[in-house]
Amino acid sequence: MEFFLHIWTNLEYFKLLNEWNLLSKGKSDRDLAWFFLQNFPGELAETISPQYEINFMAIREIKKKFGQEVFSKIDWIYYGSDNCEYLAPYKHEIEEAISLFKEFNKIYPPHKTRAFTLVTPYVGNKMLAHLEETLEYLHNLSIKNPIEVVVNDLWVLRLLNTKYTNLKPVFWRLIHKLLKTPLIDTYWYWVHPAWELIKNKQASDIELLKAEIIKWQLKFYSSAEMSLEEYIGFLDRYKIERLALDFMEKRDDLYKNNSTIWTDLYYPWALVFTGRLCDTSAIENPDRWNYATDDICPRTCNRYDIFYKLKTVWYNIIQRGNSAYRSELNLDYLPDEFTKNELNRFVFAPFITV
Repeated sequence: MEFFLHIWTNLEYFKLLNEWNLLSKGKSDRDLAWFFLQNFPGELAETISPQYEINFMAIREIKKKFGQEVFSKIDWIYYGSDNCEYLAPYKHEIEEAISLFKEFNKIYPPHKTRAFTLVTPYVGNKMLAHLEETLEYLHNLSIKNPIEVVVNDLWVLRLLNTKYTNLKPVFWRLIHKLLKTPLIDTYWYWVHPAWELIKNKQASDIELLKAEIIKWQLKFYSSAEMSLEEYIGFLDRYKIERLALDFMEKRDDLYKNNSTIWTDLYYPWALVFTGRLCDTSAIENPDRWNYATDDICPRTCNRYDIFYKLKTVWYNIIQRGNSAYRSELNLDYLPDEFTKNELNRFVFAPFITV
């Protein structure tokens, strides 16, 4: 298994990575917490955003699972946002990102040649022209390892297959479906069989029936589209060798992939939903709160963090920009079968990618 890091379109985070302040290598938890409090005042509301708590806990969990030196062996950098077309990097931003990527390689020499992946969202006509400039630049770029492009839009996939053929597509989590509704994990143990099934049954028989229902629910929740032969055939037809899954607790079977497709496992924020309406951009443009507009967004989410305190039992849920996420931390649910596969990837995002 390879270890990857996902950096946002906001290049300040890339600069923090080069200073190694984005991660806890060589730093105590207290030093790291103080750094974030000093450098991210825009992230703070009445209380600290759940992102900080999850970041600290995720770093501890990763070190416990993969070893204390895991952050010294970052194999790959993912750059960009997957949830909003207005966060797709412009050409000048990708040029700076490549420059920072080369700087990172010089400051922290890799144990093997690192590669670069551009993460792209779904895009409409207005932003597609800007994205094509970026893709053309990467297509013509001379770099040792092949550059990959994360695809969340079928038209972007078509462009990569027909026009920018030097770039390798990776299927990502917006167009590879996985059941992540928060209510499922909160309430699935409260099974209520239909009356016709339990009528005149003894209490012990009803409990057995409930256990059987839960077993089949777990099997269903531990499945994804890559379980389907038709879906694998589609990926083969479009030269897709890799796709992404959000890490989800209690779903061990989800990561026992028997297909020919390799897996990126995304951690620790699982994407629940995304859309064109955006509470964050509505701070400066109220129209965006209620209507899907085609005005190019000023990326308000780089300056504001809006989150809602929704009390759940096992996880945090937060909305950032036009999307909502849930935290999934416990790596005990990640089977050794996944980590022992050298072609699988573990993608860590220290914060939600906006």
